[in-house]
Parts: sequence; structure tokens; C-alpha cells
Amino acid sequence: MSSVNDTVEIKIGGVAYGGWKSARIERGIEQIAGNFELGVSERWPGQETPSQITRGSRCEVLAEGETVITGWVDDTRPTFSDTQHEFQVMGRDATGDLVDCSAINKGGQWLNAKLDRVVRDLCAPFGISVAVDASPIASLPGSFSIQDGETAHECIERACRMCAVLPVSDGKGGLLLTRAKAAQPVAELVEGENILSASGEFSDKERYSRYIVKGQDRGSDDNFDSPETHSQVLAEATDSGVARYRPLIVLAESHGATATYKERAEWERNIRRGRSSRATVTVQGWRSADGQLWRPNTMVRLRSPWLGVDADLLIASVALTLDEQSGTRAELRLCGREAFDVIASGKSSKKPAAGAWDDL
Repeated sequence: MSSVNDTVEIKIGGVAYGGWKSARIERGIEQIAGNFELGVSERWPGQETPSQITRGSRCEVLAEGETVITGWVDDTRPTFSDTQHEFQVMGRDATGDLVDCSAINKGGQWLNAKLDRVVRDLCAPFGISVAVDASPIASLPGSFSIQDGETAHECIERACRMCAVLPVSDGKGGLLLTRAKAAQPVAELVEGENILSASGEFSDKERYSRYIVKGQDRGSDDNFDSPETHSQVLAEATDSGVARYRPLIVLAESHGATATYKERAEWERNIRRGRSSRATVTVQGWRSADGQLWRPNTMVRLRSPWLGVDADLLIASVALTLDEQSGTRAELRLCGREAFDVIASGKSSKKPAAGAWDDL
């Protein structure tokens, strides 16, 4: 069990504050910004001055010496009683501003632009850098525009969804465009051995038997006689795991050909199917068997007879926690990698990939 005094630090203005009694640091590939919450007495061990942490402060959060969040302090909560003074601080990655603030760009429209260019244009006013860890990065088809009232995150997420890319924080104050990884598992999580607790979540509420994607085909300037020119296009995909009639109509985010809409329908089915079965596993410590901090977008092998799974699963999110009773623990949110499968390019699958819990 790690000491509560040296496990997590927050750096502000060149000063590192440690000695935290409690901590929770969350990161994931389904959220564009990581977040943290730290708690401690107002005066730090070995320091003579009270905390200089104030809301709006630029900060860097370190877990066991490694930077995991770089951003801003959102909230501070000082409290006291006749026996003690407590201080809590909460904040997020710099990309949290993309969630809160409106999308503004001169002109507000791009024509046949690469995805990374659009994202960089939206992030530039916030001073947020953009890196690409997904190849190839497609161009957004036709015209892409900011919608009235849309936040920067909503606009970025919509553009990324059209290109089957995940926008996530890099923990260093920037944004990373990536896709779900398919590497070898970094660890085995085994019931009765290294799992402190685990729970499963299995739901069919967001799954449908039939997915219908609707959109408008741009047509061709050389084919005005074609009945499909500028007409409504339909494409479908079915989920064999849903036995009863449950249709869902999805409006496509962009114009395109029927093949593109077919891929969009299959992607909708796959992502809903994958996210319908999840597990949350708690383990001791903040590092996996390879010595690295537990991190999202890595694979693990989960073996749990009670949850009914023996499969390689993707870590969708990680919460690093600290308290005086339990020390350091990691809460890992797991799901099948197919929950984040990209839209196939050029070829569409004939049937959905089997998920880890499909036999339940």
C-alpha cells in the first residue's frame, strides 16, 4: 500500500502540493477531458504557508510521479469545524474548456477539409494542441459547418464520429485523435486472485433489432437522369442478438453514397452492441503488471466465472483512487473492443462481430 503523502501531487505556479488524504483521478476514451478531485487539510506537511490553490489556476496533476492531467482548477471547497480544516480541489484537463464553451471559427464552415484541420481550427483559440494517432485520417465529405449553439466539443465529436475517430485528452494539455487499440493484454484480471471487487452491467435498452440510416445522396453532375440523384438514401443493418422488433432510425451526419450509409448503420449496431455489456473491476494499486500506470485504451484479459466472461476486453476508462483506509486502488471500466470499432473502409461486414458476453 502506497503512502498517502507521496502518491499524488498537484503543481501550480511551480509549487508542488502533496500530502493529500484522498484523491480520485478519472480518464477515459469516452470523455474528451480527464478530471480530478483531491482532498487534504489546509496546511500541507512540511510547508509553512497555506494553500495557494485558487479556482482558475493552471495546474498539473501527477500520479506516482507521472503527469496524468494538465489543465485548470475548476472548483475549490474549503471547510472547517472546531477540530479540523479541510480543503478540496477539483479540476479537469485543458480540453474541459471545449466541453463548456461555444464553437467559434471565422466563417464557421469547411469544404472537403481534413478532420484534423477542422479540429485544430476549433481548438486553436483555446491554446490546445492537436495530435493524430489514427491513420488514415479522412476528409470530411462535402461541406462541414458549425451548428448554431453547438459547443466546441459537440462540433468536434460530430466531426470525429463521421470519420470514426475518438477525440481524447492526452493528459498534457492537448487533444489526441485516436482509435481503439488492439494490442496484446497488459495484464490478466482473475477472479479470486487479483480482483478486489467487480460488477457487470448488461442491458438491452440501447440495442435495436434493425438500424435504418437516412440521408441525402449528393448525386453526380454527370448523371442528372438517375432517380437516386439528390434523393433520400436508406441503408440498414440488423442485430441478430435482439429477438423482438426494435427499429431505430438514424439521420446521417453527412451526405454520401449508399455504401457509406451501410457502413454507418453497421457502426451504429456494433457500438451499441459492444457497449451493452460492461464490467467494472477494482484492483489494488495504480500500476498494471508491466509497471505502467493503468491507462485507457489498453487491453486486459478478464477471467470471471461470476460475471460469465473469459475474454480480452478494452479499458474504456480508469479511475485512480486514494484514501487512508484502502491506499491506492484502480477502478477499470471494461467493454468489448467492438464498442469502438471504426467504420470499415470500402468493405462492409456481413454480420456483427461476436462480443465477449454475447452468449449470456
